[in-house]
Amino acid sequence: MPAQSFGTPAMDTHRLYEPLTESDLYPLRDIALAEHAAFFVRNPHLEHAYADRLIGICLCQGAASHYLDPSIGVKDFDIWFFYREDPGARIPHRARKRVPDGPKGRPIDFLRRAIPATVAERYADDPGGAIMAYLLQRDTKTKRALLQKAVIGLAPDALFGRILWRGTVDHAASGG
Repeated sequence: MPAQSFGTPAMDTHRLYEPLTESDLYPLRDIALAEHAAFFVRNPHLEHAYADRLIGICLCQGAASHYLDPSIGVKDFDIWFFYREDPGARIPHRARKRVPDGPKGRPIDFLRRAIPATVAERYADDPGGAIMAYLLQRDTKTKRALLQKAVIGLAPDALFGRILWRGTVDHAASGG
């Protein structure tokens, strides 16, 4: 019978444990900005409603928490786009685009949400404030899930590298 170890979590070989630094955020930001433009090429019917309504782009979930604590490991990069809502057009929030081979050989998932205009207007000069006010409403499973882990700003420049949220989960206990 194999010996059992206690106290040290097993390393998941499917995760990257190399630390992420601010310099690692630059290629993620550049890829995200390119995806922002490509999204409207794929969805021209949404360009008029959302292309100029981008509030911010954030690295979220496990990779964002790994940025703060490299022991967590990176399975993939989850990049979220937050837009000021246009009442005349719905952003397809269930659509997820995956790039299989992103930086450091990890896949990237791109996801989108529209922030109600009332929240966006209240924080017109503070994109991080708008994103966090929206998430802190905690009125959906997605918002509650995003708040369990860190949220790190990628764009605009005022958000770049900014820790918007550290997360609420003990990552060692949750497996990252």
